[in-house]
Amino acid sequence: MLSPPCCGFYSATGIIFMTFVWVMLSTQPFFITGIEDVEQARNNAFGALITFCVTFAISAVMMLKDKGTGREYDTGDQDFNRLNIDLKQNYGSVPTDSY
Repeated sequence: MLSPPCCGFYSATGIIFMTFVWVMLSTQPFFITGIEDVEQARNNAFGALITFCVTFAISAVMMLKDKGTGREYDTGDQDFNRLNIDLKQNYGSVPTDSY
């Protein structure tokens, strides 16, 4: 599953590109060759633009929702400690030959 920042960046890029395509099809469609039905292409570009906007909005809501949960990785708190417990308790001790 992709993270919300990744999807947000992808959606923002899609919004910029599809806005450009929609404006070009609305104002100067003769510069874009190979399109038989300009009206359908304009409607499809607008639909894709709306889809990218919805995806961006969902990603923004998810990022704001996750912002308040705190850090995912914290070595200072015992609940999130991922260090070796033995090394943490005996840190700085002098090694001996006794087994």
